[in-house]
Amino acid sequence: MKTEALKTILEEGTLSQASQDKLIALHENISGKEFSDLLDKEGNQYVEFVQEGGGVWGSALVGYLYGLEIFGIRFLKVAGTSAGAINTILIAACKTKEEAKGKLIKEILFNWNFADFIDGKPYVRKTIRAILNNKNYIRTHIIITVIITILLIVAPFIIPSESVWNAKLLFLVPLIPAIVIFFCIKKFYYDFRKDNSGLNPGSAFLKSMEEVLDRLEIKTVADLNKKYKQKEFELNLDYRYGNNDEYYQTALQGIRDIKEKYHDHIDQTRFKIFYDSAVNNDYYKNNPFYQLKSEYVVVTTDINAKIKVELPTMANLYWSEEELKHVSPAEFVRASMSVPFFFEPMQKRINRNDDSIKYAWKFWMNMTPEEIYPVGIFIDGGSISNFPIDLFHYNDIFYPRLPLFAVQLKSNSEIKTPKGNTSEQILKTPFSYAGHIIGTLQGFNDKSFLTKHSFYNLFSIQTVNCGENSWLNFFMKREEKEKLFNAGFMAALDFLNGFDWKKYKSERMMVTMKENKILKEEDTPTVG
Repeated sequence: MKTEALKTILEEGTLSQASQDKLIALHENISGKEFSDLLDKEGNQYVEFVQEGGGVWGSALVGYLYGLEIFGIRFLKVAGTSAGAINTILIAACKTKEEAKGKLIKEILFNWNFADFIDGKPYVRKTIRAILNNKNYIRTHIIITVIITILLIVAPFIIPSESVWNAKLLFLVPLIPAIVIFFCIKKFYYDFRKDNSGLNPGSAFLKSMEEVLDRLEIKTVADLNKKYKQKEFELNLDYRYGNNDEYYQTALQGIRDIKEKYHDHIDQTRFKIFYDSAVNNDYYKNNPFYQLKSEYVVVTTDINAKIKVELPTMANLYWSEEELKHVSPAEFVRASMSVPFFFEPMQKRINRNDDSIKYAWKFWMNMTPEEIYPVGIFIDGGSISNFPIDLFHYNDIFYPRLPLFAVQLKSNSEIKTPKGNTSEQILKTPFSYAGHIIGTLQGFNDKSFLTKHSFYNLFSIQTVNCGENSWLNFFMKREEKEKLFNAGFMAALDFLNGFDWKKYKSERMMVTMKENKILKEEDTPTVG
């Protein structure tokens, strides 16, 4: 980053004083670093980018995005769930891939009044606001209800009665609140069933997202695919060391370096097969951009088919090719952010007679036309994969050309809580036990992947501390959004400052060698 650019950023008033101070302290070191081997004509460096879901914490994702972009980081592939899905679609839809988008996306999100997205019945809106504004709301009302109930039960015994009839009436008094509570619960249950088991229809959010995309001249999925999806030479990118066979030669040298460094842990036979195939790989030798492409992916969950759904990759399971020429990508986001019970699940009826849909169900699910499900029922992608970092992992990677950057969102308490609990803490009550079971199952896909691929925890993932604000606080004020934005921005600077591209490439190649059983552990009698 040049001094003039730094001065402009500091004068814009976008950043808090703490963010400005950190930027001034780190900009010189970050500006001189390499982050990728793929560049455009302006010298911007390209990465893959995955964003975790987190409700209204999405402002932190925008701050993180802004922090990457001011140092010339641009995005070839983007993916996300829920709040990450919003940011993913906006990154794909805004401007060109060469242009910075963080400021525009910030303007879009900060102009939204999140409270408008709570579009359920008035009593739902008021109750949610009360609960979010008062952490003790539910507890307080339960205590009040218990006290009133006890008083009403005790009342007939302590209030003197002049006749048997009056005494009988007093004993009937406790039934009055019970009857009121019964009819209130009955109405709530009826409304909940009528509204497809969701407190809010989600229509207000869908409309707002569609309006934003319309202003960006993205009216359909076909429009967005045409704008963002490119491959190989269409990307108009350059390889850092030259566009001929320089990438190929650099890759071979990198592979040889790993063999030399870890010679004692290399299976020589497997390595020779792997290396010979690399030497004879004419695809990469003749085209350093082989299989390189730009794409965007939004993750949701279909509870009818019981699968994780990647959109638009798997869109033809639900939308025909013709429908995708008329459907807004906002529907993908709406499907991804359908928090169970808070929003109604999004539904999509499936035309089982369409050829493109029949082919998709055969391709993805190996089902005949007669077996195709009648409808897709989508809930928040976070129920299965809130942090879809596995989307851009490849077992057969030749040699890294660009890194994968990923950002997670955590509350202050999640970050500060010691990792792991004692058995006494976990099994203290049935509720704590159930909570740990649910916590284990939620996002299991991501946790399982990261357990097997700890590389990404060390080299790709940065966590943003989102404070104590609830991720469902749709009544968040602008100052709170600004605070999250700056938290994301400073986290991005910390990540860039510590990133080592040369080491990333070597370590990532080792992951591939482990997966291909080329790199191995020492043989140990008690292992395996």
